Amino acid sequence: MDNVAPARALARRSYNLLQLAFVVVAIGIFISIVALLGFAIPPIPPSHPQFGLFSFGRTALLIIGIAVGLLGLGMAVRAFTRRQDNNLALIAGDYLAPLFDNQYSFVRNINRPGLGYIDAVMIGPPGALVFRIVDNTGNLANEAAEWMKQNAAGEWVPLGFSPTRQAVEDVDHLRTYLEKRGLDVPVFGVVVFIGDESTVTIAERAPVVPVSHLNTLVRNLQPNYLANPNRIPHSVVSRVRRLLLDEA
Repeated sequence: MDNVAPARALARRSYNLLQLAFVVVAIGIFISIVALLGFAIPPIPPSHPQFGLFSFGRTALLIIGIAVGLLGLGMAVRAFTRRQDNNLALIAGDYLAPLFDNQYSFVRNINRPGLGYIDAVMIGPPGALVFRIVDNTGNLANEAAEWMKQNAAGEWVPLGFSPTRQAVEDVDHLRTYLEKRGLDVPVFGVVVFIGDESTVTIAERAPVVPVSHLNTLVRNLQPNYLANPNRIPHSVVSRVRRLLLDEA
C-alpha cells in the first residue's frame, strides 16, 4: 500500500488557520467598506458641531479595517508556509503500508473545496475508510459521541473535542463528495489513537464509530471495513484515489 498526500496538502492546523484567516479578512473588508461609506456619504455636514468627532471615527475605523485585513492575510500566508505534513497521518500510513497490498492506497492530508479537511482515507476494494487520528494519552472514555478524560486528580472531565463527531462529519462529507461525482462507494470511519495500550487506555460504551489503537487497527477492522474485501472494483478504487490526490 502506498502512503501518499496531495501535492498541495495542508496539515489540519494549517487548514484551520486558513479558514480563520478568510473570516478575519472578510471582517477587515467589511469594516473598511463601512468606513469608506462614511467618507463617501457622510451622514452629517461638515458644519455640524460633531463632524470633527465623526471624521476621527471614520478614519480610525478605516485604519482598524485595514489592520484586521492585513492580519488575516498574514494568517493565510502563515497557513501556507508552515509545515505541510500531518505527522500523525504520516506515522499511521507508514505503519499500515506493509500490512496491505498494492490494491490499497493511504491518502493523507486531504483538503479540497466541497470536501474540507480529512486526516487520511484508505481506499481499497472494501471501500473508503476515513481516519480521524489522535495523539492524546492517558485514561479516556467514549460513550456514543462524547469523550471524557481523567485529570491528575482522578476526576473525569470533558476531553474538549470529539474525534467521533469529527469523524462522522468527515464520513458524511466524503460520501456526499463521491456521490456528486457518480461514485457509489461504501464509506466507513474510524478514530485511531497513535499511542498503544501503555500510553492511552480507552473505555468505550456504544461508540458511534469504531475506536482503535493503531497497533490493533487491522484486527479491529475485521468486523466492519474489512468484513467484505470486494465491495468495489479496481477501476473505482483508482478513480477515488485520483480524486483525493487531485489527479482526476
